[in-house]
Amino acid sequence: MQSQESWVDLRAFAAVDDAADPAPLIRALDVGKASPAMRGVGDEILRRLRLPEARAVLDLGCGLGTDALAMAARLPRNGRVVGVDASRTMVAEATARAAGSDTRTAFTVGSALAVPFPDASFDRCRAQALLQHIPNAPDVIGEIYRILRPGGRAVAFEFDLGTTVIDHPDRPTTRTILDYVTDSALQGWIGRQLPRLYREAGFTDVTATPIPVPNDYDLFMFTMRRPLAQIVHDEVLGAREVVRWVRQLEELHEAGHYVGGSVGFLVSAEKN
Repeated sequence: MQSQESWVDLRAFAAVDDAADPAPLIRALDVGKASPAMRGVGDEILRRLRLPEARAVLDLGCGLGTDALAMAARLPRNGRVVGVDASRTMVAEATARAAGSDTRTAFTVGSALAVPFPDASFDRCRAQALLQHIPNAPDVIGEIYRILRPGGRAVAFEFDLGTTVIDHPDRPTTRTILDYVTDSALQGWIGRQLPRLYREAGFTDVTATPIPVPNDYDLFMFTMRRPLAQIVHDEVLGAREVVRWVRQLEELHEAGHYVGGSVGFLVSAEKN
C-alpha cells in the first residue's frame, strides 16, 4: 500500500500557500498534466482559443505556467500572455520555469474574483480546473466577461466530480465514498454547470464538449487522503470499512485491473 505520507489531497491547491511543503502538491499537478488524456485536453484548449488571431491572452488560474508558455508560442510576434494565480507559490514557480524562455509571458498574484486588470484588456482567456476551488463561480465568470474585449473568446475546462467512476467489488461503499467526495467539494458539479453559467454571464456561441478522462491510480490515491479521513471523522463509514475498501482497490491495481476516471467539460464561448 502506498504510504500515507505521500498522499496529497489536491483540494489543498486552494490554499497552497499555507502548505508546510508545497513540493508534493506541485509534483501532483505535474503528474496530472502529463497524462495523455490531459495533454489532449490541453491541445484542444489551445485549438479552440484561436491564438494566431489574438494579441493579449489571460491565463486565469495559471498554476505552474506551463500552459501560458504553450500559448505564447502560438501567438503572433507582438502577442503576450499574462498568468494570474491566487497562490504566491504557484506564481513564483511559474516565473522561475519561464525564466530565459519566452519574454512574452508574465505572471502575477491576483484573485479570480477581482482580476487586477481593466475592462476589455484581453482577446482571449483560458481557465482550466479553476472553478472547482472557488465558491463563487458566477462571479469568476463575470470577471472573465469583464476583462475580455468585444469579440473576445474564453475557453474553460472543469471536471465534474459527480461523474467519477471506480471499478470496485464493494459497490455500496464505493458509492458512499464517491458521493461524499462530490458533495463535500466546493464545486462538485461545476463541470455540468459550466455551459449554463457562461450563458447566464452574457456569453454567446457557447459550446460544451464532455471529455472522459481516465485517472491514474497513484494520482487518484493522492487525492483521497483527506476525504477518506474525513469520512471516518464524520462517522459516515468506519475506519475498518475504509481500510478494507482501500486494500481491495490496491489489490485490483496490483493485478492490473484498476479502472477509474471522470468526465470533464470543455466549454468555449464568445463575448459580443
